[in-house]
Amino acid sequence: MAASLDMKLINKGEEGELLLTGKLDTQTSVEAEEYFDEASDRFDHLVLNMADLSYISSAGLRILKKTHIKMNKKGGMLSLKNVNDNIMEVFEITGFAGLLNFIA
Repeated sequence: MAASLDMKLINKGEEGELLLTGKLDTQTSVEAEEYFDEASDRFDHLVLNMADLSYISSAGLRILKKTHIKMNKKGGMLSLKNVNDNIMEVFEITGFAGLLNFIA
């Protein structure tokens, strides 16, 4: 079974919320990176809702870091919400927990 990632963008004016469902890994990273790039160009504040994200790989972490840097350079912000314990553990082990912005 191929890995899959579903992404849905909700427009909230200056804020865009990306609902992520599935796995953000090597197989889904190319499509995800293009989608994240478009969303980060379009919005000043980009929120990644990870309630239904089950897995993130190093390829996914690279995309998050790139998007975070891009948003900061333009004076915007990348935020994450509804991060499950397994993914939060990955963020903590890799140091991303201190880099990224988490919201309730």
